[in-house]
Amino acid sequence: MLYVLRLSTGDCIVADAQNEDLARDLASAYGLEEGESVVSIRALSRFAARFSPTDCASLDVASWDDATLDDILAHEYPVLNEAFHKANSLPFLQTPIENADILTQFKEAHEQNVEVIRKGLRMELQRFTADPVEKQKTTRP
Repeated sequence: MLYVLRLSTGDCIVADAQNEDLARDLASAYGLEEGESVVSIRALSRFAARFSPTDCASLDVASWDDATLDDILAHEYPVLNEAFHKANSLPFLQTPIENADILTQFKEAHEQNVEVIRKGLRMELQRFTADPVEKQKTTRP
């Protein structure tokens, strides 16, 4: 059975194991970072990912099954998921301001939309930690 384990740092591990205890053991053996812990574990009903070989003799994740990603986002990251839906439900550009550069208005509207998602991500990352999450720590390379 496949399990998704949400970690206290906000990361998730997908593990194939016979039961939740073995999945937790596998995650621990995988190498949890110092202070990191498993905060939730749940069986996945489906999982699909596409891997592409690189010229560095490695594999890149090329794509995920959308339903799998949506399922993980909804269950392991509910605050981020809510922020995403909120950002997408807001009108992107209210009424354009006359005599103002429309491109600048679009950029500002886009930044406001992205900030809704960034705030949701910061809140999501704080759900399992007492430490405040700084703005720069919410974006991954």
